[in-house]
Amino acid sequence: MPDQDKFHWTKRVSRRDIRSLYESDAKGLLDEDLLEQVHFAIHARVCDMFEVREAQTFGRVRCRSCGALVPQPYRMGLRNRNNPLACDRCGWQVTCGEFYASYTGKSLLPGSVVELFESYLARYPKARTPSEKMLLIDWLIHQFHVMQGVARMPVGENVIQGSGEQVRELIESLASGPASTQGLSPLEAWRSVYYDPIRLFKQSHSHSQVQEIAAQLVIQGRSRMSEDELIPEILRLAPELAAKAEKKKGSPVINGKEPHREGHKGVKG
Repeated sequence: MPDQDKFHWTKRVSRRDIRSLYESDAKGLLDEDLLEQVHFAIHARVCDMFEVREAQTFGRVRCRSCGALVPQPYRMGLRNRNNPLACDRCGWQVTCGEFYASYTGKSLLPGSVVELFESYLARYPKARTPSEKMLLIDWLIHQFHVMQGVARMPVGENVIQGSGEQVRELIESLASGPASTQGLSPLEAWRSVYYDPIRLFKQSHSHSQVQEIAAQLVIQGRSRMSEDELIPEILRLAPELAAKAEKKKGSPVINGKEPHREGHKGVKG
């Protein structure tokens, strides 16, 4: 087990802190100390996610003590687990296996929404006033319900503590209350995104399942269509699937029957 003090990855942001921040704003008494804390915590968390991505994608690791680039390449896999990663500047040292174990299971990767977090990092230095910082936080949280993450899990879980449902409930409760900062997203905007039937269907079905349903519905040209083109056509032909999307369990179902699997191979998601 790695010594976590060697890594000090930023933890996900507390839902309680976010709720308290919005509540202080709603009263017209924005807690600027808490705002700074949440603003910095989100930024630090996103930066750590990109450090992990840099290591996994390019083998580059920065010292978790002084920030210098470690000269040895990071490699995953059992055969590389004892390979050292040593900082020439300050002497910080771990193995590749320890580095891997330090972030595994902690949602410390931007997944398939790299562009979202890159956009956030680009906006961060431009948010200087309390109002601008509050709006940046609100913008990012809103985006969590627009985009999907790895394995179609809500990407908000990478930054905010709690499950996808807990994050959704937090956002709806915040949006339904009064706000002092002008420009915060209203409840209707949150719900129109979260409960969009196409978004829900995409989140609750794998790529292969989408193709499977399209095959049973005999949608012509499905192999050349993107999911964004296929799903609206699926819901037009089988509107009952929209109502089942949020509570979908197991295999996709059409008219009470599972799609036939013989003679059809779904595209791997």
